[in-house]
Amino acid sequence: MTETTIAGRVDDDVPFFPTARTCPFSAPPAHTAFREAGGLHQVALWDGSRHWLVTRHEDIRAVLGSPAFTADLRDEGYPLVHPNQRETEGGTFLRLDDPEHNRLRRILAQEFSVRRTRSMRPRLLAVADQLIDDMLATAGGPVDFVKAFALPLPSHAMCLVLGVPYEAHALFQQHAAAESNLDNSHADRERHYLDALAYYDELIEYKSRHPADDMISRLLAEHTGPHAFPREDLPRLVAVLVGAGHETTANALGLGTLALLVNPDQRLKLRAHPELATSTAEEMLRYWSVLSTDPRRLAVEDVEIGGTLVRKGEGVVVSLVAGNRDPRVFGGDADDIDITRGVLGHVAFGFGTHQCLGQNLARVELEIAWPRLFERIPDLRLAVPEDQLVFKRNSIIFGVESLPVAWGPPR
Repeated sequence: MTETTIAGRVDDDVPFFPTARTCPFSAPPAHTAFREAGGLHQVALWDGSRHWLVTRHEDIRAVLGSPAFTADLRDEGYPLVHPNQRETEGGTFLRLDDPEHNRLRRILAQEFSVRRTRSMRPRLLAVADQLIDDMLATAGGPVDFVKAFALPLPSHAMCLVLGVPYEAHALFQQHAAAESNLDNSHADRERHYLDALAYYDELIEYKSRHPADDMISRLLAEHTGPHAFPREDLPRLVAVLVGAGHETTANALGLGTLALLVNPDQRLKLRAHPELATSTAEEMLRYWSVLSTDPRRLAVEDVEIGGTLVRKGEGVVVSLVAGNRDPRVFGGDADDIDITRGVLGHVAFGFGTHQCLGQNLARVELEIAWPRLFERIPDLRLAVPEDQLVFKRNSIIFGVESLPVAWGPPR
């Protein structure tokens, strides 16, 4: 196999995972080649362990929908993303198997239901308008769209869910960014995590004395105890939800905006037909597939996937971006953006019982953002040459580091 390099790591025997996207608009070439070759292929992780890589859409769904695999990363041999992962996520509901996972998930799913997230739409639309107002106040820019819009919108959404003032957004952003950056040392990641836990513990204690209409208050009042979420586990639960839900949406907003800026035909189509908001969101989710390192599973029995026998005790890692570009499912133009595609069945949020809990909220944010943005700033453009943009190359979540934009007459 060809030598693969990422963040200074080289393995000339099997490719390293996660593999960098050499072109930010494409899946890693090795993943595409593996998908077209069929079957599963070995990759090496940060700790030297080797596991199976799954790249075809059909095979991804087979793995994520099968009880032959466990999501419990406390099991020996599980393909960990980084050395802190057992400490930060082990035993949380996201990393349990059914029926325990499903029982706890049903409690939290009420907080992210279609009805509840739709009820947040007017407030989030007002937030989006305010963020755009703040951008326009700079009289043509340039501004960094990531800092001005892509990060603040999901921060506001998370503050609404948790029932905390927006001033908490800085901690959310720092915690989420530190968790997702794979270049961070074990010590740095632990420091950020412990700081976040201390804040979440104070927040939960405050909510226990001053309950309101928010997720934490409802969990404390209705769902703590030996048969739900122990009080002492709530800070870790909040940390997991913030880490999983904040950075993903922020990066999807930045990348989706970039895609519309460099594809003017798609941008004009959305402006002319704002009813394409839902289709646009789904296409951007499919196209970018921002989660670069997950999902991961460990086989608990022998099982055949894509013609490859995965034995009990062997790990599998998934390339969502390769699966979401699979031409067998999405057509021969799967590497292109088409906001009218009306795509169904993408796996950007995963598949099966462990699908992303916050997907309804993420969809609301994306559906609000792009029609409003290009309605109010129709001449939005990149403020730097495209080849000067810097992307996150070694991160749990793929994204653009900054996105300088401008509008109005060129200066």
